[in-house]
This record gives sequence, C-alpha cells and structure tokens, in this order.
Amino acid sequence: MGDTRYLFDDVLENKLSVEPVDRQALKELQNQWDRIAKPIGSFGTFETIYSKIAAIQGYKAPDLSHMRLIVCCGDHGIVEEGVSQTSQDVTRICATNIGRGVTTAGVMARKLGIDILSVDVGINYAKEVPDTLNRRVKYGTCNFLKQPAMSVEEFSRAVQVGMDLVKDSQDEGKNIILVGEMGIGNTTSAAVMAGYLLDLNAEAVTGRGAGLDDEGLSRKRAVVSMALSKYSGLDPVEICSNFGGLELAAMTGIVIGGALYKVPIILDGMLSQVSALVADRLLDNAKEYLIPSHISKEPVAAKLAKKLDLEPVIDGKMAVGEGAGAVMMAHMLFIVDEVFKNALKFQDSEVDQYERFDK
Repeated sequence: MGDTRYLFDDVLENKLSVEPVDRQALKELQNQWDRIAKPIGSFGTFETIYSKIAAIQGYKAPDLSHMRLIVCCGDHGIVEEGVSQTSQDVTRICATNIGRGVTTAGVMARKLGIDILSVDVGINYAKEVPDTLNRRVKYGTCNFLKQPAMSVEEFSRAVQVGMDLVKDSQDEGKNIILVGEMGIGNTTSAAVMAGYLLDLNAEAVTGRGAGLDDEGLSRKRAVVSMALSKYSGLDPVEICSNFGGLELAAMTGIVIGGALYKVPIILDGMLSQVSALVADRLLDNAKEYLIPSHISKEPVAAKLAKKLDLEPVIDGKMAVGEGAGAVMMAHMLFIVDEVFKNALKFQDSEVDQYERFDK
C-alpha cells in the first residue's frame, strides 16, 4: 500500500468499501484449533476472536507482538450543565499521565510491553499538553444544549486524525491497535449518541459515568433527555456533530482506519462501542475488523455490543476508560496464543482427534 492514505471525505461520499473478513481463513484457523488436544471448541469465544485477528492480519497465526494503545482525549462543553463531578482540567492532567504510562491502563500496558500513545484531539487548554501527541482540532466541544457540539468540518477533521493514527502506527510496525479515551463529560455525549443511534430513551442510555451520585445521575439524565428531544431523523454525521466529542470522533476514525488498513482494533467499553457503531454506519463492514474486550457497567453497553455483533468476554462491571478493558483483553490473548502455539496436539497425544459436528 506504500504511502497511500485514505481520506474520510471519500468515506462520506461512498467511494470506499471494505470486504468482510476472509471466511476461508477463519475456517482454516478453526481447523488448527481443532487439532489441539482438548474438547472441540472448548476455548469458546477466544477461539473465534483469536482466529479473527489472524484472518485480518493475513497470517496463519496472529502476531501479537506489536500492539499500541491509543488514548484519544478531548473536552466537552456539556460539563457546564453539571453532568460530571470534576472540572475540565482533569482531562489535561489525565492525558499527561496517560502519556507517561502511569495511569491504570498505562501501568497495565507497560507490564505487557504495549506501546502507549496519548493524543490531544480536543483538550480545552491554551498550551500543548505534556507527553501527549498534539492533534487538536478544537479547544473542546460546545455545550450541545445551546449549540452544536462541533461543525461537520470539525467532526470530519477529528475522524481523519483517527484514520491517520492507524496508518502512522502501521507504518511504525504496529499491527494491533487498542483504543481508549479520556474526556470529562464524554459519557453524556456518548449517551445521547447511543440514544439517537439505537432509538432509546435517556433512562436506557444514561449511567453514572465516572461515579455520579443519585442527584448527579438525575441531572445528567435530564440533560440527555433534553438532547434526545431536540431532533428526529438525524444521520450519523449529524448526530456526531450536534452531540459528539472530538475524542469520540477520533475513535470512529480509528475503527474506520482499522478496516481500511486491515489492522485489528481492540475496543474498550461503552464509549468506544458508540464510536465503533458510528464507524460501521459510515463504512459497511467496519465492525468486521473489531475485537471486543469487556462490557462496561454503563446501561447501554450490552445493547451496543449486540448491535455490533460482538461478544465481549470480560464482565467485570468496569468503568475505567483509557482502554483498560482493551489491555486486559490483550493479556488474555497472550495466554490464548500460548495455548494455540504450544499446547499438545492430538497427533502427539495418545488420544484420537475429536470430530466437530457443528460445521
């Protein structure tokens, strides 16, 4: 592919498409799993996910040795409405700490040898954020109860940031991307987006985010309800520009980039799922290139996973953000990789190979 770069404008104009993941490659990987001396299909969803990564990469077994965690960061004007327990300053502080690898997801990623990249897509700060890649499109979004969160042009630029991050990472030898986010107030934006995308009400999509009390949750739910009553019949771009976040848009771009450049994207929780659903609405089959990790404790997370045809394997009621769930999934994949490559095969055992009857 060389230096060829895909443009989001081409995606919007329906000039680009991606094929589903190679089903023959998936079948061949499943045959390899069946040769391992264990009950057929006994690693369940892990066999499917592991095989999918290899098929996306075009290998006979996945290459898990060159992963990168990309954490997209941005601020949200809706915090003016009291939907968060902290101020916007926390986004900048956390972005720096993420870049330094000292946050929850950071220490986990370092332990596993996963590269970490903190990206400023829309932090409301006058200077450059330390230890953070500056790809700032705007100084945070606007309060979407008063005006659109961003323009369509700003949304498109943020999506392009995500697409380019995948290409740049691929050029640097990274062949699996883990995605995460940081942005005070972003669960409110994501809840509104989910409501419009899935045709659900405020109660169904609104959770406590980073830890709101009952009064805060009630206030947040009221904000989401007002936002969901503003329009009808919005397309995905209109939903995102009116209510979305710059870091959420960049994650949409990462998912689109993963599909276009054939790089598996390991999702985190509800926020990345919302971004992924937008990506799949904009680019057919984008969800084929996604790897699930966990179901967050946000109420709409399970519905988003179902819509994306994903089966997250971790259900720990987590709400960390930053890609922590994606890193946990990577750790599990390393263990599965050991089984696939090193566990005893039927041909080397004294047991006849089991047969598969669900083909």
